[in-house]
Amino acid sequence: MSGILRPSVSLSLSAADAIANGAIQAVSTLKTHKPMVVTVLDSAGGVLVQKRMDGCPDGAYQKFSYAKARTCIHLNSSSRTFREKYTAEGEPPKFTQAAAMVSVMEGELIPVAGGVLIQSEDGSTVGAVGVSGAAADEDEYLAWAGVQVLRDEGKLLTVPENHCCKTLKAKL
Repeated sequence: MSGILRPSVSLSLSAADAIANGAIQAVSTLKTHKPMVVTVLDSAGGVLVQKRMDGCPDGAYQKFSYAKARTCIHLNSSSRTFREKYTAEGEPPKFTQAAAMVSVMEGELIPVAGGVLIQSEDGSTVGAVGVSGAAADEDEYLAWAGVQVLRDEGKLLTVPENHCCKTLKAKL
């Protein structure tokens, strides 16, 4: 029986809640405060937590944050990686392929930074977090920062490993 089944590991609800709260707290580190939505998914892509900050419009940002996180689960990478793979070189066939993939997946893929894949120390996917409401680099930073709140409790890895946000407040 062991040859036909494989164990599945996923984030707990309390870990997902901590990640969401960490992402929300990280908004204060941006030069400009921007209310956002954060969605944390389990390893199968099910929603564990979705939070919308006060002042963030209902609707689109919730769908965007969900799609960013789902992109990570579906493609086992970050949503930025999906964008760069199909749009960075400006080649029409690749852009067409990305658009077709989004269409086939009925909006569960989005080629926009802001989705971060979460892995265990052995590289197994345990979940994903997507953020929407700010600029794409800021969204990705907030998602990444959310996962960092758990770095002392367990060995969680992120894809991407680091953020590239340039709009953080200067550290004192």
